[in-house]
Amino acid sequence: MNIKIIDLTRQLADGTEAYPGDHVGLTLKHVADAQSDGYNLSLFTHLEAHCGTHIDSPLHFVANGTDIASLTLKMPPAVVILAKDREIGPEVFADASNLSNHAVLIRTGWDQRIGSEEYYQGSPYLTAAAAQLLADSNITILGIDFPSPDPFESQNFPAHHILLGAGIPIVEGLVDLDQLDDTKRNQYFVAFPIKVSGIEGSPVRAAVIVLGSE
Repeated sequence: MNIKIIDLTRQLADGTEAYPGDHVGLTLKHVADAQSDGYNLSLFTHLEAHCGTHIDSPLHFVANGTDIASLTLKMPPAVVILAKDREIGPEVFADASNLSNHAVLIRTGWDQRIGSEEYYQGSPYLTAAAAQLLADSNITILGIDFPSPDPFESQNFPAHHILLGAGIPIVEGLVDLDQLDDTKRNQYFVAFPIKVSGIEGSPVRAAVIVLGSE
């Protein structure tokens, strides 16, 4: 059997920004050098849980919700949903059938704006009705190629509350979803966080694993 792994993770570097784009989310320090010390050693002197491609656990918005370390590792089948408008309503999912126990990955192409102010401030978002439809559909996880399922200007974050309240983790900041075939079967989504207890978010290495017969 052929196995293809498609990386959907934003590459991080020293100085990478974090939401909402106005401050540094990652700072690195190199404390040993192989030439002078015989080995390389680096420290994360600052790393925000919501930097780059990352996952929100229910604890992010739910008191006593599931934290990052307690999330069950899963590899659900992935469904790719194309969305063209900034406001993503329930009609976007009208042609999708049987989303139960699937990873729903929303592709807008917004990841092409990474590095600009527009990436955060004008990004797409889900309406409360769309988030409720996904929660009612019993999806396993939501993945998006924009920074938040709620609009930048939101004060009450309805999509976060609905999805995380239903126990559905959210992976934000995916990249390169255009590499996926939205009609392909046998493709599975993974997004594994750092296993740290008591926190609500973590950077992930996100990918789709495509299985196919030789």
